[in-house]
Amino acid sequence: MRDVIAGIFFLAEDAFRIGEYIESGTSIKGTVERITLRTVALRHHNGPLHFVPYGAPGTVRNTSRDWVIEKFNLPLPIGVDSEKIRKMIKKVGEDMLADPDIGSLMIEPLKGKLYRIDPGVKIFRCKFRTAPGKQFDVRAQAFKRIEAALKAMGVGFADGSHTVLLAAPPPG
Repeated sequence: MRDVIAGIFFLAEDAFRIGEYIESGTSIKGTVERITLRTVALRHHNGPLHFVPYGAPGTVRNTSRDWVIEKFNLPLPIGVDSEKIRKMIKKVGEDMLADPDIGSLMIEPLKGKLYRIDPGVKIFRCKFRTAPGKQFDVRAQAFKRIEAALKAMGVGFADGSHTVLLAAPPPG
């Protein structure tokens, strides 16, 4: 009975729909394949089908509703000009929006800024907003275009190595 009552509330709240990817409070996640009054059937991306009673999920996280913001980091050499990199990322984002194939998937353009500085590396945080499920294609295209733009600028990605300079001991 608890499952049915909880199910009525989940359905009334429109918490998820068929085809959406959700994560339940029980750590089960997958694409909603079937909704009944008592359970929701979730297909995990590896294939297993889970039947989750509505009394079990607790909190439900819907990662497929309306839009997603995708963020990723770019590790670049410490010597790069941060403003030039920011402008390059912005230009890549504008070009992506103008591309009929990829631009139609984007809700907000790619943007980037200096996020933090670690020893020997500057980390730039990039982000964009897109339709759910399309972030993977858009991100792959962003990486491809950023890599080409960096190459044209003569800039490579940070190699992850650190150089430590030790001062010579004082004379005496």
